[in-house]
Amino acid sequence: MFTTERQLVIKLKSNFSPICNWTSNKLNTEVLEEVNLGYGIADLVITKIKKEKKTKNSLGYFDILVYKIIESGIKVSISKIKEITKANEFTIKKSLNKLIVDCYINQQDGYYQFKKSYDLIASDSIAIEAKLKNWKRALNQAYRYKWFASQSYVVLDSNYINPALANLEDFRKYNVGLAEICNSGILKIHHRPTSEKPIDDKMFILLNEQIRLNLLSKQV
Repeated sequence: MFTTERQLVIKLKSNFSPICNWTSNKLNTEVLEEVNLGYGIADLVITKIKKEKKTKNSLGYFDILVYKIIESGIKVSISKIKEITKANEFTIKKSLNKLIVDCYINQQDGYYQFKKSYDLIASDSIAIEAKLKNWKRALNQAYRYKWFASQSYVVLDSNYINPALANLEDFRKYNVGLAEICNSGILKIHHRPTSEKPIDDKMFILLNEQIRLNLLSKQV
């Protein structure tokens, strides 16, 4: 039995491999803690890295929003971006400059055009909500992580898994995984969700930016 959720997360971080649908000890795998993208704080996000991307700028949510607006149009003006985002011109131009420097967009005759797709670092992402025993709250939170993750899991203390198992159909319904972990680190999967495209492309790009910054911090 774990005394705190932090103890559970620490143990899980060293024993997460059964959750992955790839061989985590052979393929490049990155683990992020306490990931906050606006949909609650995921205790862990496990990602399979396909390649590292070097850029001059770090993109925030607004930069990504501007990128997606330009990606969806043929020629986009600043006034159009202002109309959609309600942001001021200074903020918009700051984002546009970032996107131009990293070659995502072009500027021509006062209009902005899409140049290249965002180069994703992660090919798979698994978000985890770890709880001692409150499975209903954990399921609700884990479902929200599907906005940016291709899979989402609830991991509970083995001593409190039975109520969740009695409601396993709820996890199947929302396509959220369920696993238990004990003090020794043994992880048992009770429901493995189907991998899906994240609900929001912008959120998945934002996750990729966090992964990139995390990799850069390790290099420093």
